[in-house]
Amino acid sequence: MRPRVLAGLWLVVGIAVWNGFLDLYVSRGAREYGQKKAEADLGQGPQVTMTDVMTSTTHDGVVAGTLWAAGIVFCGWTTIWLASRGGRTQNPEPRTRKTE
Repeated sequence: MRPRVLAGLWLVVGIAVWNGFLDLYVSRGAREYGQKKAEADLGQGPQVTMTDVMTSTTHDGVVAGTLWAAGIVFCGWTTIWLASRGGRTQNPEPRTRKTE
């Protein structure tokens, strides 16, 4: 495959990872809100709003997703770069076969 196609595929993988992490954190935030709301209704904790909980978890999801996606895309692009350099040598002398 061409390096540009592979780089594009790594970018798509990075976007998918970013979306996955954001979804994970948002779903955790929804569960956290439900738990805190139930505790508040039972008088075992302070009242919370969904906006407060979801703002915090969405921010955390964006940060975590961005870090993971950037790391994955960087590693993928580095792999492509290293693989494209693999055929080159410092001393490009043609190899000849010795037949005796």
